[in-house]
Amino acid sequence: MSEALSLNMRPFFTTVRGADASERLLYRWRLTEAQRRLVYLWVTALGAGSQLLAALLTTPVTSTPVWWPLTGSAICLLAWALLWSRRLPWQWVDYGILAAASALVGTQLALHVGPLTADILFGCVFLLLAGFSILPLLPAALYACGTLAAVGSALLIHGGPAALFWNLTLAAVLTAHLSTFGRNISIERAETRAFEALANTDVLTGLENRRAMLARMQVATPQSAALLVDVDRFKRINDRFGHDVGDEVLKDTAACLARAVGAGGHVARWGGEEFLVLMDYGDLQGVAAALLDQVRQDVSWSEVTVTISLGGATRAEVNTVEEWLRLADARLYEAKAGGRNRAEVTRPYLCEVKGFTLS
Repeated sequence: MSEALSLNMRPFFTTVRGADASERLLYRWRLTEAQRRLVYLWVTALGAGSQLLAALLTTPVTSTPVWWPLTGSAICLLAWALLWSRRLPWQWVDYGILAAASALVGTQLALHVGPLTADILFGCVFLLLAGFSILPLLPAALYACGTLAAVGSALLIHGGPAALFWNLTLAAVLTAHLSTFGRNISIERAETRAFEALANTDVLTGLENRRAMLARMQVATPQSAALLVDVDRFKRINDRFGHDVGDEVLKDTAACLARAVGAGGHVARWGGEEFLVLMDYGDLQGVAAALLDQVRQDVSWSEVTVTISLGGATRAEVNTVEEWLRLADARLYEAKAGGRNRAEVTRPYLCEVKGFTLS
């Protein structure tokens, strides 16, 4: 899960680096193009369907010409087709929809006879929403002023309630407020979530760190097991191949453990060359043996096979998280003392390690 979180964050957060390297990194939330295109496919499909339904429900006695919803449906269908074909970036489709909708509403205002109706009011509100959603703030404000000027001119020519213009102006102000302040609030919330995730993530491996794992252990069930993992003779790897290779070994080991545990557990970098696995257990000895085998098979460097030692303890064996960690650490020490490349999940017992100092 931790590895998946680290990987999945990358498409959603873009790092903005300031000129000063000491400045804090800022994270901005955004959808990827593929995700936004998928959202637009649904929106345009629903828009085309609703406009087509409106055209079918239009009767000769209504004041709305049937070509209005039919044209709206055609615009949505065209946008859907362009998005589906992937021939145009979604930004171009954005501007195309805004231009087509502006032309449609402008034509409605020019051809309308008599007082303005609710249909035209809805079209103008849509233009305001689309303008502030698609355009930068200043162009959006100018676009809104142009829309209000067109509506005001139509009211002077065709007549209609003056309150219509002032209500539309209020809608423009509210839309601008939601577009600017609302967007900033969304960004701040996304930044907060990003920094919280970073505070719980190990930078090198992308796994959860000790802080995040301790929080998980506090709420673990009696069916949970903690497996403390240590890379055997890691100092020799650093001394022989260098720290860069050591870092790669740690990353490979982390990825291997995360794959082996899968969605049924959590893996954290505990510190240095140690990792901690938290998972529900059935056959704890079998799980430990499987982790040993997986690392032996998947992690190596320059024909040097990397092995691990492992000490495991269940939540049901202890009363506190501190005792849980102490027992797992004592069993890890036992596994290393017994020759490394092995797991110990039964001895020593908690009563034997009450005075054991964490290594």
